[in-house]
Amino acid sequence: MSSDVHIFVAHVGWSGTETAVRLQLLPDVDQDHARRYLHPLRLQNFIASRQLLRQALSTLGHYTPNEWHFNYQQRRLTLDPEQTIWHTSLSHSQHWVACVLATTPHCGIDIEYRVNKPKFMAIAQRFFHPEEHQLLLAEPDASRLDLFLDLWTRKEACVKAWHRGLAHHLASVQFDKNSLAPYHYPAELCRIPLAVNHWHSADWQLAAAVHLPSPNWQLHHLAL
Repeated sequence: MSSDVHIFVAHVGWSGTETAVRLQLLPDVDQDHARRYLHPLRLQNFIASRQLLRQALSTLGHYTPNEWHFNYQQRRLTLDPEQTIWHTSLSHSQHWVACVLATTPHCGIDIEYRVNKPKFMAIAQRFFHPEEHQLLLAEPDASRLDLFLDLWTRKEACVKAWHRGLAHHLASVQFDKNSLAPYHYPAELCRIPLAVNHWHSADWQLAAAVHLPSPNWQLHHLAL
């Protein structure tokens, strides 16, 4: 099993009028699945995430973007094992999309647009462990939002990698400032330890988690 873990990030820069054109360029299976997205931004992010994943797979494999088979029958999008060794997880926030490709099905990713969130401390109080909430309260005002986004993306990446629902598990996954991986999480998940990494730019905060002992992380930027 390869220890390579590929992270792909892209900016969604097209206008709403271009959405319909880009949708028609995707394979029928993606177009059929896109019908459930009625909100323009959600539809745009769906299209962009599929374009990103297809381009990412083609940078590592031998098929053209539209030749990759996507399975939408399960809750998680899965890839065809006859085509590739990779497993994936997707994320989007505002006009940014990201995906991870890893050789383990236990992989997760989260990207969050870096924007001032007036109620982020209320969100932390509701979804974070009480000790993490106290950690945020002790953080200087200037860096408190950065720490919140870092903790949130790492939490969501881990919960996705464990194939758990976000709302009921975010508080059960506990982090501190001294280690990237969680130091406390439900006992039933101890058989699936995760390696975690994070990245940031002026526009976004990103984290990925994989069930691999010593991942070789590689970050890529693609143009859609």
